Amino acid sequence: MLPEILGCYQSQKLERMGKAGAATRDFTQRINWLAMRLDAARILIFPLDDKTLPMPLQKTVTAEEFLAHFLPAPLIFKERLAPAALVLSRLLRDAGAAVDQNALPDPERALFTVILVALAAAGAPDDDATALAVLRQAGAGDPEGHGQKASINAFGIRLRKQKNYDIAAAYYQKALELAPRDERIMFNLARVLYEKGDLAACRDMLTQAVGIDADFVEAKKFLRYLKRRERRGDLRDFPDITI
Repeated sequence: MLPEILGCYQSQKLERMGKAGAATRDFTQRINWLAMRLDAARILIFPLDDKTLPMPLQKTVTAEEFLAHFLPAPLIFKERLAPAALVLSRLLRDAGAAVDQNALPDPERALFTVILVALAAAGAPDDDATALAVLRQAGAGDPEGHGQKASINAFGIRLRKQKNYDIAAAYYQKALELAPRDERIMFNLARVLYEKGDLAACRDMLTQAVGIDADFVEAKKFLRYLKRRERRGDLRDFPDITI
């Protein structure tokens, strides 16, 4: 299994400044990371520097740790690393083993370096051809970020099933930053909002989804259920609506 580029994520940690017994001030430390999945249980993360480029200082976390402590930052990847992925994939495709890593521009060199690190961590050949395969698998050159969106959506479904509704909602909201007119993401967010008890926001999200796709059968079915609930009171049996 090749490492899978999941995109950029952000961790947050509450820190306290000041000496004990003196005036102190709390602040939130935010760190951006590039995440790559090694397998179903392990995710490799690389911190981004002040130029939002990945540094080869990897850390391995479990999938559960990742979902508990990291939130998607898809626009960072789309705006900064996705262009580098496209250029690097073209260079590797055209030059093959002749690519001089040291001669690459900073973004492409940084991305190439961490891909090779991830390949070594996964026990795969850390060569140019395999690095190109990782980039192709990630959809290098995808301007809409479909790969990132799919990963965020899958994590959101997993979080909802675990009843981590607040974090699941945050994941879907980040996915909508990347794809603001994706009716399927809207539907999944509506499911989470329903579980949170925010029926007004749930209805609004479903209405937006149907406005984008008038033939969205599942969203229409969900809206009909909400109307019946309003008329009849508490309906505890949620219909079997999946997409």
